[in-house]
Amino acid sequence: MKSLFKIFVSLFAITAAKSYGQQLVRATNINLVTTAGTKLVINGGISFIGTSLLKSTADSIYLYTNAPASSADWLDSTAAGVMDITSTGHVFLNGNTRQKFYGKTRFYNHTIRNVNGDTLLSSCEVRNLLHLDTGYVYTKSGYGNDSLLVSNTATAAIVSTSNYTKSWVNGRLSRVANVATTVTPPPISPFYLFPIGKTDSLYAPVKMAKFNGNSTTWTMEYFDGLPFDYLNTQSPPIDHISRMEYWEITSNGSAGPDDDAYISLSWRGHSKVSSDPVKRDSLVVANYLNLPGFIWTIPGSHAPGRAIGPDSLSGYVTSNTTTYDFDFPQRRFTLGTYSKYNALPIKLVYFTAIGDGNKVRLNWEVENEQDTRTYEIQKSLTASNFTHLSSVASRQLSQSFYTDYDYAPATGWNFYRLKIFDKAGAFTYSPVRPVYFGKGLEEVKIFPNPATDVLHIQLPTSYINAVTLQVHGIDGKFISMLKPNANTVHLNVMTLPAGTYLLSIIKNDGSKTTYRFIKN
Repeated sequence: MKSLFKIFVSLFAITAAKSYGQQLVRATNINLVTTAGTKLVINGGISFIGTSLLKSTADSIYLYTNAPASSADWLDSTAAGVMDITSTGHVFLNGNTRQKFYGKTRFYNHTIRNVNGDTLLSSCEVRNLLHLDTGYVYTKSGYGNDSLLVSNTATAAIVSTSNYTKSWVNGRLSRVANVATTVTPPPISPFYLFPIGKTDSLYAPVKMAKFNGNSTTWTMEYFDGLPFDYLNTQSPPIDHISRMEYWEITSNGSAGPDDDAYISLSWRGHSKVSSDPVKRDSLVVANYLNLPGFIWTIPGSHAPGRAIGPDSLSGYVTSNTTTYDFDFPQRRFTLGTYSKYNALPIKLVYFTAIGDGNKVRLNWEVENEQDTRTYEIQKSLTASNFTHLSSVASRQLSQSFYTDYDYAPATGWNFYRLKIFDKAGAFTYSPVRPVYFGKGLEEVKIFPNPATDVLHIQLPTSYINAVTLQVHGIDGKFISMLKPNANTVHLNVMTLPAGTYLLSIIKNDGSKTTYRFIKN
């Protein structure tokens, strides 16, 4: 023990002499051991390689980064792992800077307790208990084997003193599972919890309950964003899927029944599910399946009573079957609904701002706004620091068109956005729309271009009942004509063959402006 102490003192002296660097000392084939009632404190800059072990018989081992450094790297490539299997200690990460573990580092117990910082774990394994107390664990995104693995097959192998409100895995989390469910869901029991999410506000856990007791390794990751190919749904049974988020879920046993499992996806305020529990009951677990080709659908179809939660801010929806193939091509999952009235969330078809004489006109179209309470129009002259301009109450219809005005725009650039509130008080923002305003400016906007079904044409107020719209083919062949009696014209182009067309706006004085648009 004295010889080990001398080795540690020598390492500490070298570290102290060069306290502002990284990888200052390489500890090879060395056991660092604590005795009862003591702590082994490592101040940073040591790479553990070879057969190095950290062992604690009664107390904890603390790894501290050097204060001036932005990060610290703790490396171990041993087969036995950093923490000996007989150890009862934990590895605590303390501090307010990022802690980084590279290589196939293995821990017996591992506690994340990094109050103001986060932790980067690359291909690390926890063989007993993972404690998620404070701080976020980051793992590498993308398909591959780089994740935080909890190899203990107990369902309670991941715990949290903060109930996962202050700590989760921001990236890929893997768990080895061999406990089969014994209760017909919902709720599923027993289950494996995957405490995953993004940033410091989107905790988006998944619960999984196996069909049988054979060992399978699962890997899950949450993504905040638009799901892939989200319009390609099998309808029925799905009316639409989420436009806010999705999960990727894979297993190492997708070729057989060993990865068959019930899946429970969570929702949060960000998910924009209905505040009405009856509508919320239409939620389903949607999977991007090769059936035939790839399409979003519902294995096991919809069943009532599978969306369980107190409100629109938290809850789980459970799949109606255990039969899935959790392979890489079919790895995408998200919240879906068979009802058009379950928003997931409101669909903002468009939001535009155009100069209209001595004012700026704001137009927007929405679908599935039954759970929307208010549209707040915000304005900025710098594209930041937006302030309230006006508010419009939602009509709470399946489809609505809105118009409002800024009667006092500034000369030059003006920026506008919508802040959309639902009945639960949660909100989202529209894209920002810039307008370069000059008094008397009259703009025309046509969109989308290319168009598939409908071409939207937005006109100045002075054009109402004062212009004629004509559509011609690119060869000059006349197709249609109309005289608009409103600011916005919705031109049905669904029956037009694919190609390029000309839209002419002819004023009463005979002057004409022509725009090109493409029909897909």
